[in-house]
Amino acid sequence: VSVKAISARLEQNQPNPFNPTTTIRYVLPVREDVTLSIYDTNGHLVRTLVHDLQDYGAHEVKWDGRDDDGAPMGSGVYFYRLRAGKLTESKKMVLLK
Repeated sequence: VSVKAISARLEQNQPNPFNPTTTIRYVLPVREDVTLSIYDTNGHLVRTLVHDLQDYGAHEVKWDGRDDDGAPMGSGVYFYRLRAGKLTESKKMVLLK
């Protein structure tokens, strides 16, 4: 009988609320194609932080509160979504300025 040592998971960003940066951590049970993106409350893509094949294990990414063009985002609620293999998970975070 095979037991997976770890399961895929997306953790709550730290700190939350944050200003000016926050760290997003996630764990992969196997090597996966990973996309980690930030969205505003209207569902618009703000920034893609990761779009790559990544090895299994723990990963962390920092977000500086800026969009893909480098413009600072305003205070408010944002969502981050991890897509890794069959896993799709989202969590909420708050940027306070």
